[in-house]
Amino acid sequence: ESGTLRALVLQLYGTGNAPSVKEEFIECLKEATELGILVVAATQCHIGSVMMGHYATGRALERAGVVSSNDMTLEATACKISYLMGRGDLSRDEIADLMTVSMRGEVTHTDALPPPPFSSAYQRGRLKGKYFY
Repeated sequence: ESGTLRALVLQLYGTGNAPSVKEEFIECLKEATELGILVVAATQCHIGSVMMGHYATGRALERAGVVSSNDMTLEATACKISYLMGRGDLSRDEIADLMTVSMRGEVTHTDALPPPPFSSAYQRGRLKGKYFY
């Protein structure tokens, strides 16, 4: 049906954090994803990436079905959503999966991204295969 919302892009802080975990907001996003609306988290930062599971707010967004745009710019995110939805042969879940796949160099694969700033020694060590307890 024309005029129906199919996607929503949230421009969030740093690594993909909302101002706080407001249950009503998270529930609203969850309802949107359950209705088939693609909800994508983008960062406001010029450098860096959305890392959904790094902080509590990001984990709450992830549980609500929000998809990360990784390090794509807002413009690249909007263009990619438009292109993928415009194809007409992809489901919402397929589009969500393709958001983190580089089609034309617009996004860095998650494994190639540097750790977020101010990560703990434990997190940095885990990335190197070492554990500090």
